[in-house]
Amino acid sequence: MERLITIVIWGAVLQGLLLGVIFITSKKHRSFANQLLGSFLLAFVFAALTDLLPIEEIWGYSIQGYFTLPEVKLLFPVLFLHFILEKVGRSSYYGMFLKGHYFLAFGIIGITLINIILFLFSGSSLLEYLGWPILDRFFMGQQYYAFVLTVIIFILVIKETLRYRDLIRNEFTDMALLDINWLWQCIFGIAPIILFWGAELVRILLGGSGQSDLTLIAYLFIAVFNYFVSYKAFTQQTLFDGSRDSLKTLKDNTTTSHKASAMVDPEICKKIKSKMETKKYYLDQDLTLHSFAKEIQVAARTISSCINQHLGLNFNEWVNNHRVDKSLEIIKADTKNQLSIEGIGFDAGFKSRSAMYSAFQKKLGHSPGHFR
Repeated sequence: MERLITIVIWGAVLQGLLLGVIFITSKKHRSFANQLLGSFLLAFVFAALTDLLPIEEIWGYSIQGYFTLPEVKLLFPVLFLHFILEKVGRSSYYGMFLKGHYFLAFGIIGITLINIILFLFSGSSLLEYLGWPILDRFFMGQQYYAFVLTVIIFILVIKETLRYRDLIRNEFTDMALLDINWLWQCIFGIAPIILFWGAELVRILLGGSGQSDLTLIAYLFIAVFNYFVSYKAFTQQTLFDGSRDSLKTLKDNTTTSHKASAMVDPEICKKIKSKMETKKYYLDQDLTLHSFAKEIQVAARTISSCINQHLGLNFNEWVNNHRVDKSLEIIKADTKNQLSIEGIGFDAGFKSRSAMYSAFQKKLGHSPGHFR
């Protein structure tokens, strides 16, 4: 079984290497977020090479000691956080935090260069100069710091993705839902890795030595993560697509909440609802809060506050409820059932079948087909 797991892991290492290069170098689907994800995968490859290589030295240079190969674990959380922040448009908000930790991560990686220089010019290493106790404490200290940072960042990316989801719901009616799903899959895909990595560090903290099966299990989940990313890359084109990254330009002031919004004049709310119903803006599949605001000459924040306060809905739900009503109207008129469900949804303003079914389930508790 261990041999099989090892084969799976090394297959994933090779696949992660190839996929990471594709993410970074692809011209057709170039985006900074994809390059960050590619770098994240390559960091895993380097970590596997550091921890799992079956050889002890190359041309007399030991690769089994501390910092004799690049120590990249501190890059994991930083690259992952940067990737998620880039997708949700919050990189600038965490700019100083990212820069500081990139500097620290590459500083740790640079220690390997010092080891190599020492070996080339004196045949020795940092171990001979600093001694085992100091080097061990420093190495394990940065390991524990990297793990704690990863846990903190795991919480941060959940918080920022939830914020992004709310932003989408208040701004868009159908777009980017697939991207949101991909972000959640990516986030929770690393959860088991964090769990087993933490378990291994606790084992060492309690007096354990060497590497245990926990490390192998952690890398098995890394392999699964790499295979999952590979599968998505071939089955979901938007994984490489940077076109939706334009969503990140949305400013903080597009997000509204019950607490932050002042009470809105009921007459303005009546005007907003009347405009939507008479002009049927909901039939526009690409309708957004800001495009609607521009059409009716009312501030986007006012529209969102009105919908939140008087209807208890967000913009996405409000518009899709109109589309559900329009779909029911078309279904009732189609007495001979000549139209497809997809065609009805398209005519009612839905951009996809999944969005239509989701809106029907949320408002009426049944699929569109139930009403035919």
